[in-house]
Amino acid sequence: MALAQADAQPILLIFADPAPPIQQNEQPYDPNVDLKPHLTPFLDELRKVQVEWYSPAHPTARQFAQRRDLREEQLANPSPVLRAQLARAWGATYVMTVRCTRPPEKAQYEYAITVWELGKRAPVWESEGFQQLATGAGRADADAALQTLGRTIAMRLDGELWASLPRVAEQVRTPAQSPARPREAPTPADEPQRIEQLLREGKLHEALLPLRTLVNAEPENAERRLQLIRLYRRIGMPDAARDELQRALQLFPDNEPLTLEWIELLRAAGDYADAAMRLQAALEQQPHSKPLRLALVDMYLARGDVDAAARALQPLAAHDDSETALRRYLLNGAANTLEDAPTTPLALADAHAHLWLQIATRLLTDFASELLDLRRLALSPNPNPNELRQRSERAVLTALRIGQWLERVQPENGARRTVTHARFACQMLAQAAQHMARFVLSRKPEEEERASLLRVEAMRELEQAQNALPKREP
Repeated sequence: MALAQADAQPILLIFADPAPPIQQNEQPYDPNVDLKPHLTPFLDELRKVQVEWYSPAHPTARQFAQRRDLREEQLANPSPVLRAQLARAWGATYVMTVRCTRPPEKAQYEYAITVWELGKRAPVWESEGFQQLATGAGRADADAALQTLGRTIAMRLDGELWASLPRVAEQVRTPAQSPARPREAPTPADEPQRIEQLLREGKLHEALLPLRTLVNAEPENAERRLQLIRLYRRIGMPDAARDELQRALQLFPDNEPLTLEWIELLRAAGDYADAAMRLQAALEQQPHSKPLRLALVDMYLARGDVDAAARALQPLAAHDDSETALRRYLLNGAANTLEDAPTTPLALADAHAHLWLQIATRLLTDFASELLDLRRLALSPNPNPNELRQRSERAVLTALRIGQWLERVQPENGARRTVTHARFACQMLAQAAQHMARFVLSRKPEEEERASLLRVEAMRELEQAQNALPKREP
């Protein structure tokens, strides 16, 4: 590979580390897959290192063999010690070993990659795992999986090992450059538009590497870093998102969107206690931040700590904006003070659908338990008619209030099915309460049977509401 200004970059010398052949159906099977064409273009795109793949036919290898009087077998399969000597002869800074295999009858690639830095005894970077293919994938899908693997490895090396290396100017390549990349590289001015286009088209993995390099080129751009963090989360790389967030918050400790993203990452991991603690600390630094305060209210509501949520919301008592009004409404539901809920409709964004359903589920399941308890008392050997009548009447009124609370929101498209299922569950529970009230008065078994059937069907409908929740995406 001929590159202008190659001496401006450290050399990465890569050795293939093939796995031995295995037996498959009593026949020898070579599991090794050549990762070179799928990894090299993305390493080149980083513009951090000069990539060289080891070959025993390379002039540097031949000259080294003549000086050391090496046998061809030694040159073809160099030992770890010999690899280090060859790397010094190459003038390399880094040595990488790459193994990529496809086990027989498995729809996945397995890989193991190790990087050494000359002069250091232990590896400076290691990674192993697998890249899944779709079942029954054809060649095109297999190539796509290898492209994704190559892109991911390059991106991780850039962020985890070579983050401090400078990114050299765009190189002038020879006409012999691989035909696998016919598209001209975009100019730096076009790169943000290309990334946005890839994201709009759902090509998340393709957008990852250029966005990573753009962040490296613009380290003071907090919005770009936030975009990268959210992309990491969308493609299922929470550890990379966490690492990037820690670096970003060191640069921008008071950045509100980054703080909220950190809280959301903790929440997604189920670490509500740490999330609440960090939100409280952030609020001490920015006591007038409404987004941070509302996020703290949400955190307490998600934990079921109604009193703490009420205290956190109190400083916004004089605010009448829609976001604050929604939290008051949710707090009414969580505290079961449904008579205090607002009478005007409130917009329910998809982002709040999970919290809304959590509170609605608690209301409905508690009410279903009340109906069960009412049934138990009604079927007891010595029922109290007055108490049963009063409790059954209260149950009918409670179902009405829950239904009114559920009707107060106008959901976005993503949450519409969830809200519809929850409302239908409430309607069936309200009917169950009415049948139970009739049973208390009439003692007709069919009324109790109808109430029990409706209660069971309501719980199934509530489960459907959970299944219909919109997927949470950063």
